[in-house]
Amino acid sequence: MSCPSGKYQYLSQDLAETALIDQHIYKGFAPHEGPQNVYECQTCGHWHLTSKASERSARLQKMIDSGELKKKQEASKWERLF
Repeated sequence: MSCPSGKYQYLSQDLAETALIDQHIYKGFAPHEGPQNVYECQTCGHWHLTSKASERSARLQKMIDSGELKKKQEASKWERLF
């Protein structure tokens, strides 16, 4: 079943948060750009990414604060060059 929102559906919060972080890594979003959190859809019951969250995902914030996100973005950029 697809969601009427047209958004990609994730089966769990963990999978949605992993996809959120992967997008930040591979698309090179600055911390304030792109999706910021995940939510459980009241219509389809699955999880979606959102850029209109009142707060950033704790997992994403931890990676930003530790510098891990920046390192992974840099590594991803170099991998695409080869």
